This record gives sequence, structure tokens and C-alpha cells, in this order.
Amino acid sequence: MESLIDMGKDMKIKLYTKSHDEALLKEVDHGSGQFMASEHAYVIEKEFGKYFETRESLIRWYLAQNSSKLSALAFLIKYCNDNGYKNVLSLGAGACVLEYLLRYALPDDGKVVAIDFNSFFIKKAKLHFPSIIPAKFDFFKDDLSDLQKKLKLDFDLAVFFGSAYVMDDSDFIRHFSKLKEIGVKRIIDFHAGYISRRKIPVIILSKVLNKIRSHRYRGKFHGYGRSRGELRKLYKQAGLDLIQEASIAPYEYVSICE
Repeated sequence: MESLIDMGKDMKIKLYTKSHDEALLKEVDHGSGQFMASEHAYVIEKEFGKYFETRESLIRWYLAQNSSKLSALAFLIKYCNDNGYKNVLSLGAGACVLEYLLRYALPDDGKVVAIDFNSFFIKKAKLHFPSIIPAKFDFFKDDLSDLQKKLKLDFDLAVFFGSAYVMDDSDFIRHFSKLKEIGVKRIIDFHAGYISRRKIPVIILSKVLNKIRSHRYRGKFHGYGRSRGELRKLYKQAGLDLIQEASIAPYEYVSICE
């Protein structure tokens, strides 16, 4: 009989979130689809808008929730400095706080572009973080070539701070291959949807329990969990060379591709 570990070598599952106010999630959840840009902006502004009033309140709130990500930021800063990278594109940047902090660790002529599909995030980032370049970009609709033409910038490095998991296989391959096509030298994927081997039995048990508790709200579909094997396949299909794999808290799996 196939072991659970063998079953999980090429595992991919749908992920559901209840990390927002459940009433708000149910209000925008009209089926099995992922967040649309307008839905996500609505939920964030309703639930967390008060923290975005000033730069100080935004940074304080973000770091209180995400201080563990500073380890990933420290790794990225060192990687940029070690390789002489000055222009960085952050995809799915969210509140753009990490990108704001990154900008101060780069040379004076460096550029940090932070893109996200949430118009509320981008509006507030433009207001509070003038040292970076925030721009609206939807993984499900937009093209990175158009973004580059609009900004007239060449990027040394592209980074996903836990955002790449939201894409299905076709969008994942499309955007990762496009990054290479537009001349990005390296891509760092701090992958939030990674399925480690130790998680596999828990996932299988959860599926059983979800069937039993099918009457309960499971949350809003928001992306995909993938095993190492699945991620390696996607990088390869995007035409990338996987040059390093690591674990950097809070991300169990981090890949560097070129």
C-alpha cells in the first residue's frame, strides 16, 4: 500500500481562510471562487482600515502581526547587498511595510516596486511610503510586460513574500516565466503554501473531518498548498533553473530561481 509520504510527494490542495472576520468573509463569499480584488479591498478596509490612518500606526500594527517575517526581510537585504542588486520588484506586497523597510537597506539610487491587487493597500502605500513605487497589479488579469513598460524599469530581483501560493498552475507558470522574459536576474519565492511531509497526515485527517462537518463554514478559498515536488515542477515548466532551496522563518520553504 502506498504510504502517506509517497502520496504527498506531488500533493496540491485548495486552501481556505477564516483569518478575517467571518461575517465579512461570508458577505463576499459567493461560491468557490477566490478573492476578487474589490472583495479583498473591501474586507481589509472594513476590518483593518483604522490601522492605516498614519504611517506609524500602519507599521506598528503590521509588525505586531508579522514580526516573524523580519527574518525573511533580513535574508533578502543581505542577498541584495551580496549580489549588488538595486532594483527589486515585490509581487503581492500587501500592506507594503516590508518593501518600505527594504528600501532603506538599498543604495540611494535603488528602486523598490511593490505591486498588489488590493486597491486599498496601494492607495495607502502611495500615501504613507513615498520612498517606494506602489502599483496595482492583479495576478489573475494583468501582464508583467505591461507593468515594466509603464514603469520603464529593469529589475534585478523579484520577490514573493508569501504571495505566490494564491495562483493556480497556469498563472504561476505565466508570471514566473514572464519574470525571466523581462530580464529579472533572480526570483526569491518565500512560499506560504508549502506542504511539508509532516503536514501530510494532518491534511488527510482534515479532509475526512471536513466531510463530517460539511455544514460548517470552511472559509474563503484563497490559494493552493503544494508539496516540494509540485513547486519544482512549476518552476521547471516556467523555464527557470532552481538554484537554491532553504528554510527561513517563518517560511518552511524558500526557493531561489534564475
